[in-house]
Amino acid sequence: MMTLINIDHQALARLANDQSMQDTVAVGQPGGWFVEVDLNGTRGRLVSRRGSVRVFSRFETLARYLKQVGIDHFSVNAEHYDATPTRSRPDAANRLARTHEAAEHNAWFRKQVATALEEADSPNAEWVDHAPAMAKLRRRIKEGSAKRDLNAD
Repeated sequence: MMTLINIDHQALARLANDQSMQDTVAVGQPGGWFVEVDLNGTRGRLVSRRGSVRVFSRFETLARYLKQVGIDHFSVNAEHYDATPTRSRPDAANRLARTHEAAEHNAWFRKQVATALEEADSPNAEWVDHAPAMAKLRRRIKEGSAKRDLNAD
């Protein structure tokens, strides 16, 4: 029985550079492919940063990855391969709906800004001085708080 070890990306790249592997195999499984390498009787599996086996959903992606790492020749074991994806994303529909809502809101907001800018640039625009407007607002606030004080009794 062979020993099975985990190999990360950097280790695989070093092994490929040193030509330390006897064989590299793309192993099919339901939903994708993973990489196994033969290291003199020890089998190594490519793992992700989190430590789980790195699964490539598309064979082309796996082949491109191996070529980039420096592995030009590899074997394929498709005995257990099944193209049916095993990873489901139930949150994908909700995420897509939120994306569309955000895009609709963004379009509405941009239209509101464009309308406001057009109104401000219009020759018929009425401008109000800041100081008198704030004085009027302060009076209204003061009167409102005075009314609330009277109603508290």
